[in-house]
Amino acid sequence: MDTLASEDPQLVRKRPRTSNSVDGESLPTPTGTPPDTGGRAKRARNDAFMTQTQHSLQTDDTGDTPTSNDYTPGYIKRVKLLNFMCHENFQLELGGKLNFIVGSNGSGKSAILTAITIGLGAKATDTNRGSNLKEFIREGCSSASVEIVLSNEGENAYQEGIYGTEIIIQRTIKRDGAASFTLSGDKGKVVSHKRRDLQAIADYFSIPVSNPMCFLSQDAARSFLTASTPADKYKHFMRGTLIEDIELNLQRAVETATKAHDHLIFQAKNLKLLQKEYQDSRRLLKELHASRDLGRRKQILQGKLLWHSVVENEDLLQKLDQTKNEFLEKINALQSKKARAENKIERYSADQSASEEDLLKAQTKLQDDKQSFEDVRSKMNQIKLDYEVQKRNRSETNAMADDARTKIKDCADRMENLKEQLRRQTGGDKEGLQQELNGLEEEISKANERLTRYNKLLRTTIEEEEALNAVWESQSLEKSKKIHSKKQELGAYLAGKQNFLSSFHPKMDQVVREMKRGEHQFSTPPIGPIGAYLTVKKEYREWAKCIQAYLGNNLGAFVVSCAKDNETLRKIFGAYIPQRQHPSIITRRPTSFDFSGGRPNVHHPTIVDALEFDEGTQYVLVDFNNIERILLIKDKAEARNLLLHPKGTNAKRALSWVKDDRFLNFISATSVNSIKYEGPLKMMTESSPDDDIEHLKTSIIREQRELDEAKQQNDRLLREKRQQKSEIQSEISFLRSSISKLNRREAVLRIELEREVDMGAIEQTQIEKQEYENAISSYLLTATDISAKLEAIGERAQNLRQELSESRSRVEASETSLKELKGFCAQRNSNLSKLREDLPSYDQQIHECKEKCKESEEAQEEFRVGIARQISKAAVFCNREAAFDPGMPSTKEEAIAEIERISRQIQNAENRVGLSQDQVLERFEKAKLKYKDAERKYMETDKVINYLNKSLERRFQCFDMTRSNTCFDADSDFKESLQKRNFSGGLSFDFDRSFLSMFMKTQNDDSPRNVDTFSGGEKSYAQTSLLLATWTQMRSRVIALDEFDVFMDQVNRQIGTKLIISKSLGSKKTQTIIITPQDIGKIADLDDPRICIHRMNDPERRANP
Repeated sequence: MDTLASEDPQLVRKRPRTSNSVDGESLPTPTGTPPDTGGRAKRARNDAFMTQTQHSLQTDDTGDTPTSNDYTPGYIKRVKLLNFMCHENFQLELGGKLNFIVGSNGSGKSAILTAITIGLGAKATDTNRGSNLKEFIREGCSSASVEIVLSNEGENAYQEGIYGTEIIIQRTIKRDGAASFTLSGDKGKVVSHKRRDLQAIADYFSIPVSNPMCFLSQDAARSFLTASTPADKYKHFMRGTLIEDIELNLQRAVETATKAHDHLIFQAKNLKLLQKEYQDSRRLLKELHASRDLGRRKQILQGKLLWHSVVENEDLLQKLDQTKNEFLEKINALQSKKARAENKIERYSADQSASEEDLLKAQTKLQDDKQSFEDVRSKMNQIKLDYEVQKRNRSETNAMADDARTKIKDCADRMENLKEQLRRQTGGDKEGLQQELNGLEEEISKANERLTRYNKLLRTTIEEEEALNAVWESQSLEKSKKIHSKKQELGAYLAGKQNFLSSFHPKMDQVVREMKRGEHQFSTPPIGPIGAYLTVKKEYREWAKCIQAYLGNNLGAFVVSCAKDNETLRKIFGAYIPQRQHPSIITRRPTSFDFSGGRPNVHHPTIVDALEFDEGTQYVLVDFNNIERILLIKDKAEARNLLLHPKGTNAKRALSWVKDDRFLNFISATSVNSIKYEGPLKMMTESSPDDDIEHLKTSIIREQRELDEAKQQNDRLLREKRQQKSEIQSEISFLRSSISKLNRREAVLRIELEREVDMGAIEQTQIEKQEYENAISSYLLTATDISAKLEAIGERAQNLRQELSESRSRVEASETSLKELKGFCAQRNSNLSKLREDLPSYDQQIHECKEKCKESEEAQEEFRVGIARQISKAAVFCNREAAFDPGMPSTKEEAIAEIERISRQIQNAENRVGLSQDQVLERFEKAKLKYKDAERKYMETDKVINYLNKSLERRFQCFDMTRSNTCFDADSDFKESLQKRNFSGGLSFDFDRSFLSMFMKTQNDDSPRNVDTFSGGEKSYAQTSLLLATWTQMRSRVIALDEFDVFMDQVNRQIGTKLIISKSLGSKKTQTIIITPQDIGKIADLDDPRICIHRMNDPERRANP
């Protein structure tokens, strides 16, 4: 076939490259397209075949086709347009996976998507580009044609025996006529011209042309990607995944079923009228035959009513007897429980004294073991000190021995010098010089001794100064922490004047507001935080800190009535408070009870007396903290004495003061825990807020004054120590200076003596040498002795280590034993209290059961007398056998109704005139025929409606499951897209409000936020991820998107495009077409052979300005 000359081609097809080298002559360069002058190797990618001429197709001389395409049945292989919109003669070969159509505005990109939509059977209004198909005909032309070629080769092909490997869809639009369809096979044979056949093909290949999310035009893409409200996002998602259509269809079906049911109700009324007519005619017929026996039957029915009353009373008599036996059994069971409880109380009481003695012995043993441990540790420390002293002595001894050896060598050298000088010198006053030298040596020795004493004193002073600093740092830190805590409490209290809930958590007021708004979600409104429902009475204001220290975290707890409410409240916490900071939740049904029996009989108040309660919180704290038993006694000695000698007062636990923020919790007389108050105050007070604030300010000022006084005292002691240290250092400096002068004088005298050497000096030197040799022997013996001592110390230390380890083990064992004993005593006391509380309850229940047994016996006697009278009356009418004959009515109401009916029949039979027996029979047959026919139709209709309702119920269940699965899969896909940028988050669907919210968390966020609060780039990325998640759930064979990136900057466009590429290539059975005016060549990682880029040349107005 001849190829006509090309006129202004707009599209160029580039041959796929397989390496970085480019053969410039192998590619045709179209007119008006400048050659690439970049001077560098281009990335390899597939640029698909696109041509446009005015009369015929222009193909590449090489005849190459894209080798990377792997067409699945239903994929679009080729699009051909004739006189459609701005295209005169246009052909596009699409790849089997991802296709990018790029070009400047006005180059006809969007027209391609419009053509595909129209060619697959869409209406003009579905494209948002026109209201009539004739508007798509090129200006100046009378008709337009769109031809789409679908792949039909391989597994799951559509009627492959008819169409072959390709399905060719052609839609022709005429200005002066109607549009038409032509469906052809790969051989060109026309198969059909019907729209429904095209629709069948689109449905088979899952190409929902009417779905706006399948082929997103510019307006549809802009509407989806810029959807700002959760309702808009929800509407687009549900419409795109066809869930909205399914739901609407189900609702219409429900409306139809409702109308049918209403019609059936109307028919039921007519049926009742026919039934009444039929029954009346039948009764009339029976009356003719049965009027003789009606009187006898009426008498028997009247007797049956009397016998029926007899039977009912006999049944009631039997039930009364059964109830009496049940009460007797219950009495026996309660008496057994009471006996067991009394035995346990007697046993527990007998063991209580012995357990308390064991507890005291265990505490004494623990103290003894701790003292033994401290003694052994003290010995160990002394051993370490002795070992260090001996090591230092050994080092000093070795050093002295080395010094003696050095001096022996010096003496030998000096003797030689003296002998030499003796030969050269004569005369001299050596005796006076020698005496002065001896005096200097003695003076130097004394000065050295004083210097040693002062050095030791200096070290002691420095150590004392360091100890003062350490003590001050510890005290200062503790005081500063206390002051800081009270300042925080003061600040929180000042803020609490407007928002008391901030004392529990900064966001607690938001939690409470959300909880109040969502009260309808709870079976019972929750209560909390508990501290907000407690008020400290004015006269007990000083006990507020102590009570808070005892109640602890329970003040911030919430109370719900069931596990479902617990889960709902945890969700509210999760929206405002980090999980590790969640308040406690107590699941407890709201019940009230009398707890006064557990209160101690003493003149001291309890926690219950000190507080006022709202919303039944006292019962919660009685259950969990036993507040009705906790006495408030300031004097700890008085509290201990009261618990040691309760004398029937039921006093078992108490709280006492230690100092401002520390208190004692007497679990029993022998078991005491120390508790500490930690602000701010989490209970209301009856005192005025100004009084509380003034109290805190005064406390802070007092603590600060004590801290300042302690600092002044420490500074004074430090000044004294530093003054003492300065004086010692001055004395040491003076002594060192004096010793230096004496040493210099000694050196001069020795020089003088050396000048006047005589034999005495030589002998003295010889003696000195001998003394040093003797000293070395002594030093060596001393070193040997010290080594022996070190070995002995090592052996003692080893024994002490073993003894220390055993002592520590005994302390740990004593502590464990004491803890177990305390737990055992506490559990026994708790059991004993519960058993004593149960005894009155058992007595009360036994008394009640006996009274009910007596009442049952009296009622039984009354029933027996009444039954005897009823039997005598009933026998007048009929006997028992006749009354309960199978032919008689089964219930009392039926018998009364039949008596009334018989009475009317008798009356009617007596008054009836004007009807013969044949007329009555004819009337009966007609009424029966009409009623049976109407009844059959009614039953059939009712069966169909019931079947329809059950089917709708199943369909709604399937719809809910499908919707949940679709939303879950979309959320998973959305999270997967976020992870590509190291983000996290998810989709939140609210089906009740039809809301879809997107949450995202970046690396800089502590928790996920709504996407609307992020920057434009992050928001665009999230919207693109939502679009891809929606596409994944649509499972369409072909998806197209027009100018999705028009509102993005270059960075976000690149990120979004990469995400689309990754997701599109990961989809196994979806062909994707992306239209964009941007230069897709700037996007990295386009080397995948499944990506095809189709470039559109600039429009004529740009090529020829």
